[in-house]
Amino acid sequence: MSATDESERVLDDGLTRLETAPTLVDFVRELNVHLFFQDEDDKRFEILAYDAVPTVRALFCREFAGLSWNGLYEWPSTEDRAVRFGFDPAKFGPYNTAPTRQTLTTAWDIHLSDETKRALLSVSERLVAAAYENETTLDLRPPRHVDETASDLRERYAGEFTTEQIHKHVRHARETVFSAFDSGRAANATYPDSRFTELQALMALGGCGTPQGQSRMETFFGEDYTPHGDTHLRTVKQYSQETLQAGFERSIRNLLDAVNHLQILQPPVTVAIDITTWPYHAKDDLPNEVSGIDASGKRAYKFATLSLVGKSMPIVLAVEPVIESSEWDDNVTHQYHRTVRRLVRRAKQFVSIDLVLADRGFESVEVYQTLDNLGVTYLFPKVEHAPEQRRIDRMEQENEDVAVEQATVRARNGSHECRGLFVSNENGEIQPFITNKRITPENAEAWVTHYAYRWWIEAEYRSIKQEFLAQTSSKDHTLRLYYFVFGVQMYNVWRLTDVLLKATVLRELTIAPPVLTAGELADGSRFIYNSNLAKQALYSRVRQDAERQLSANTTQIDRSHSILLKYQLQSQNVQRENIF
Repeated sequence: MSATDESERVLDDGLTRLETAPTLVDFVRELNVHLFFQDEDDKRFEILAYDAVPTVRALFCREFAGLSWNGLYEWPSTEDRAVRFGFDPAKFGPYNTAPTRQTLTTAWDIHLSDETKRALLSVSERLVAAAYENETTLDLRPPRHVDETASDLRERYAGEFTTEQIHKHVRHARETVFSAFDSGRAANATYPDSRFTELQALMALGGCGTPQGQSRMETFFGEDYTPHGDTHLRTVKQYSQETLQAGFERSIRNLLDAVNHLQILQPPVTVAIDITTWPYHAKDDLPNEVSGIDASGKRAYKFATLSLVGKSMPIVLAVEPVIESSEWDDNVTHQYHRTVRRLVRRAKQFVSIDLVLADRGFESVEVYQTLDNLGVTYLFPKVEHAPEQRRIDRMEQENEDVAVEQATVRARNGSHECRGLFVSNENGEIQPFITNKRITPENAEAWVTHYAYRWWIEAEYRSIKQEFLAQTSSKDHTLRLYYFVFGVQMYNVWRLTDVLLKATVLRELTIAPPVLTAGELADGSRFIYNSNLAKQALYSRVRQDAERQLSANTTQIDRSHSILLKYQLQSQNVQRENIF
């Protein structure tokens, strides 16, 4: 029976169990995942600590639940999920309750065949779609939205990129983005700026702090090559908000220049604005830059971003720290329209903006008027105040699905005509929106569908925080801003790498989903790390052999000396080939 037939058997089996499985773990345990395996899979797992079946079950759950690689370790490590998958707990490390993240990522990268991975991706996507259609109670991610080709790029191309291709495009994207930043340090400084970028990248990709990042870099490059953690922190704090902003804008210009020939940005573009939080857990001596999140008492640093969404490469075009009034400081109330103005003005340096999307948190006449003054169209959902509720009640009484009301926005910074749109969603509930575009009732439903693009920014924040944000407990706002901006730039590097791979390797340029996931970008960097360690080990053996020859036979001095010179040159090349 062919691999396609076996996949269909697993799919059919899964479809019958969707409605009866009480949990995702129970659902995956019942799937006969061994049908996927190729002969080469069985041979590779024979020598490994963990069996193939529980490993593939865990990888299935990653696809079903939309987990990051960090999440893939954390999720089965609770509630005995790893044991329920079939992992032998006697093989766990002394402090682990599941296989390590490295074990799971290595299984995907190295041990599973490409055919098995493609089957896993295909079946999981079709089962997720079926689960949403049937409204099952399993906690699954939403189905991925693909373009009109109606076939998932990850299904078609999983495993078709070579490590060299990924490595090449990661390097190109990295140099495009991070070469724009300049700390302003003296040219004769002990370490160039690129050295600190490498250290920060190790911290970001590993989700760790400075000590762990320094340790990893020393293991890879050596102590002489690696800046001390304290030196790294002092250097990072030299970046002011102005120098960070200038470097960020240069990097965006470089990035857009790198994809200009691909014509992926068809002007004018749609952008989304939102605010994300970075939790702050200390309760005493709160910094002025920390804000309250909600009535729960949780606190966080806040950052506003403007991102490309819709039919464009999804990247972050502008970043702005948000500092607002809290009970423990004397900050002024946050002026949302000023933040919006700064973000849009910066983005308009690079792209022609047609439509701006934001959620209800930005609802204010000053924000609406600011966007109209900037010459862009906006589409926001409305909070249901009394006028909106009266209109919705009237529509329900008269059995109307769509209504459009003309109104006028009047603010301190001007006035303009707007439209209130009342449109039924897929559940039959009427939702109010506001826009400054002249929309008729016939076009209202189609226009409101544009708002779905705003949800891309939620996935963007999730990727930045889970895959690209280094850890710190520092109260220093400059340090926090640098870490967040760096995480955003890592996200942009990922998206640029993905676009370049699509355009140059696949010869097919589509918008979503990515063919290279955020986790795979990190994994690609770890592969570079591991392969270079292997090279260093090889060169170490060459040197040892040469030294033995020198001591054993003086007649081979010339040959051994040449081997040592070759080792030294190769070792230097390894040190110059940084991880990210």
